[in-house]
Amino acid sequence: MQSQLIVTIVFIINDVLLVVLIWLIMAIVIHETEKVKLAYREKKRRRLVNLNNLITYSDATCKSELCMNKYTFYILCEMFSNFGGLTSTRHMSLEDIVAMFLHTLAYQLKKRTVRNYFYRSGESVSRNFHRCLLVVSKLHTHLLKKPTLIPKDYEDCRWKCFR
Repeated sequence: MQSQLIVTIVFIINDVLLVVLIWLIMAIVIHETEKVKLAYREKKRRRLVNLNNLITYSDATCKSELCMNKYTFYILCEMFSNFGGLTSTRHMSLEDIVAMFLHTLAYQLKKRTVRNYFYRSGESVSRNFHRCLLVVSKLHTHLLKKPTLIPKDYEDCRWKCFR
């Protein structure tokens, strides 16, 4: 009789421990899920702060990082949108795409560096860089000036060595 009581108590303790272990596992899973959501929210917040600092905060920052002032940047964004057909995606604004493109060109950065700077995946950086490159190739008549030939009787001494 006493041995049956001990066995029953052991089974009850095992069941209680199992329930507590399941609760702990559920709490850990919920905690990890919340950490992932927080990490995503933090990335999104940092992404927006970074873009605002880059474009809208000051003209000097925009010039130093993108090699053009804010006004010119927004004109370029409008040209890319209206004439080139570049549109924003569900997760990335047009300004973000053009800023990544210009930042890559200005500093000759690799995809990995741009990915870390703008808090984006390497695939989205690459895809949007190529989208911007296609738009630039469409707009080459508007954006790039055709070179003019220098006449042979040109007086400037800088051009004499190229004859």
